Amino acid sequence: MPKSISIEGVEFSGVASGIKAEGLDLGLVVFREDTNVLAVYTRNQVKAAHILYDRRIDKGPVRALVANSGCANACTGKEGISDLTAIASGLAPLIDANLKEILFASTGVIGKRLPADTMISALPRAARLRKESGLRSFARAIMTTDTYPKIAHTTFQGKKTYTIAGVAKGSGMINPLFATMLAFVFTDFPVSPENVKLAFSQAVRDSFERITVDGECSTNDTVMLFTRRGQEDADALTAFREGLREVLKELSMMVVRDGEGATRVAHIIVEGARKKEWAEKIARRIALSPLTKTAFFGCDPNWGRIIAAAGDAGVPLNPSKVDITLQGEMIAKDGAEMPFSEKKMKKMMNRKEISVIVNLNDGNATFDIYTTDLTYDYVKINASYRS
Repeated sequence: MPKSISIEGVEFSGVASGIKAEGLDLGLVVFREDTNVLAVYTRNQVKAAHILYDRRIDKGPVRALVANSGCANACTGKEGISDLTAIASGLAPLIDANLKEILFASTGVIGKRLPADTMISALPRAARLRKESGLRSFARAIMTTDTYPKIAHTTFQGKKTYTIAGVAKGSGMINPLFATMLAFVFTDFPVSPENVKLAFSQAVRDSFERITVDGECSTNDTVMLFTRRGQEDADALTAFREGLREVLKELSMMVVRDGEGATRVAHIIVEGARKKEWAEKIARRIALSPLTKTAFFGCDPNWGRIIAAAGDAGVPLNPSKVDITLQGEMIAKDGAEMPFSEKKMKKMMNRKEISVIVNLNDGNATFDIYTTDLTYDYVKINASYRS
């Protein structure tokens, strides 16, 4: 990845405002060109203040995005929304925008209000430091337990060379069902929301909704796509959709690979189901099972945990038909163990990525999902997250 990724007309900054004890915690994006936004938010019935606030205004042109870490601004009532109005009022004159053109996103501890005065005091510095090459600073400003800034980008050709660049944060509380998780994608490609809405929604389902770390659906999950207004380059629309899928998929894989305390990622594939929704339920049940996740951590080829989780997914399953393949080797057929070397299998599982295929041999439907192992460090990180 190049040291600097820039999109003409989009300026980024990240500053330390004092929300967190140390480090960058306040990110700002300013759009010099007229910009549209598409957004997908958490399905959790408890929603952060920024989602309630943004939904009122995310249908119009956008001039700025303010994103913070260290405070989720969730479960803060009317005060949480009024804090955002105050911050927008402080930012608007600095960038020549009105309040309805400023969006927000927050991540961090639930139940605490934003330090609005502290953030307002930092806005002049954030506005002054913004630059087209500032994407990495913005990405660092939205990190919580992430171990590195997550940035992905691609270019494609139309009437000119266009860029798609995305950033994400997420490491724990990941079970995106529309991951705490934020993702923002920016492009200089001019396209109306109507022409990419379906492609955007599908790309989110095929990326962020195919990962989980701990099965916890956040109050703050947000994915936003910002596109340029203007004359559309219709011949490049297909290339844009493909690039968008690529960037979202890469960001989602960064999130799951950086799962809190994770040492390896497991790719769970359920095939041979009668219905896709049945395959999905089984795949998610296996991916969320503490017993399968700890087995992945211990490199333990305990296929009994896998089939037990599959049988507890709440969908029809005939165990005498089930085949299980681990790291390319079939270890169970027709619901019974196949001869295999446990020592060899443990060695094969001692890798960064594990493949698990569960064939129900009952149809043609398939679903796959990525999950992580469950480690001592995950417990340590989350046992002291608030304090």
